[in-house]
Amino acid sequence: MTRYWAFALLICLALTTGISSAQEKKELKMKGDSASIQKEMDALAADGGGVVKLATGSYKLDKPITVPSGVTLSGEWEEPHHAQLNKGTVFLATCGKGKETDPPLISLSPSSGIKGVTIFYPDQRVPDVQPFPWTISGSGMHCSIIDVTLVNPYKGIDFGTNGNELHYIRNVFGCPLKVGVFVDKCTDIGRIENVHFNPHYWMRSEADNLPSWEALIKYLFENCTAFEFARSDWEYVLNTFSYGCKVGMRFFQNKDGACNGNFLGNGVDWAQTAILVEQTQEPGVLFTNGEIVGGTGAEAEVNVTASHTGVVQFSNCSFWGPTKKIATIAGDGMASFSQCNFVNWAAGVPAIEATGGSISIQGSRFSHGEKHVMLGEGVKTATIIGNTMTSAINVENKSKGDTRVSSNVSRTPAAK
Repeated sequence: MTRYWAFALLICLALTTGISSAQEKKELKMKGDSASIQKEMDALAADGGGVVKLATGSYKLDKPITVPSGVTLSGEWEEPHHAQLNKGTVFLATCGKGKETDPPLISLSPSSGIKGVTIFYPDQRVPDVQPFPWTISGSGMHCSIIDVTLVNPYKGIDFGTNGNELHYIRNVFGCPLKVGVFVDKCTDIGRIENVHFNPHYWMRSEADNLPSWEALIKYLFENCTAFEFARSDWEYVLNTFSYGCKVGMRFFQNKDGACNGNFLGNGVDWAQTAILVEQTQEPGVLFTNGEIVGGTGAEAEVNVTASHTGVVQFSNCSFWGPTKKIATIAGDGMASFSQCNFVNWAAGVPAIEATGGSISIQGSRFSHGEKHVMLGEGVKTATIIGNTMTSAINVENKSKGDTRVSSNVSRTPAAK
């Protein structure tokens, strides 16, 4: 019996030692540069994969690194913060200055991921902005980016240069200067959740050589696109936000096609063009519960261009801000607004101006303006039904197509 318990104890000790050793490998703590991090990731990949865990501290990325398949590069980032550089695991990106087309700072392989890190470019300046390559780029199926703060990248996340499927982006915060997220060549359901782009993530970072708030806002309003979508087959985008950009969300066609997808709870604030629709797939881009706000000097919060032949739908969305118009609709596609709230637009112009394609506006509310809708000669079909205006109903209809304008009501007594 004694020998049995002794043997069992030896087995337990062996198992405990093995678990401890494996855990130590996964909880690797080091401070080094690109070469040492790459070495650890490659060794772990050769051993079957796992997690390379970086301790709190700063790590200098002086060369691009690649996360191999089956490996996650992970740091200490337990909750989002305004990118204070003395908290959590911080990558100082020092390579690629002035070389936009160089390899990305961090490349993800199929079934790999990065999580729990803050990335900062100490050599970036505003207004003297320098181009850098993409910060994180994915290739292949199941690349993941989770719990990452991108303090001041020139270009943030690239899931478009290379073919990809089932990408996953969650809890990403930062202040990109040219592009925040780019999606293309995705033929199977990418997912983007809780991504917020705001100049605060640089301005409150306590970094040296911060730009002035005025210079940064001016640069973003003239140069930055927060989200760009080309070919993606049913992209799911939930709870995103951008502030102060030239374009909040852009939809366009590349050589591989355009986007269709489900966009829920998206906020675009103080944009020169909040939603730019150059092309979508026929299944459509569907916005629900959106908050769409233009900034001073903006022509329109939504711009559907002459190239558009697909479908874009807005349901239960609110539009406001000091822009000239709510929406301009052109092209030969379909645009619809259902149960929406249109709050601000300039005097003497319609809230929504359609010059082509088909348009449907139903069950929506128009306020703070005298002109509501203008249908140009090129409009093929239109239904403007069951809307509420706070002033006398004003729909100018020049369309030569099939249109229905009926059952709209006004809260102004003089309109009765």
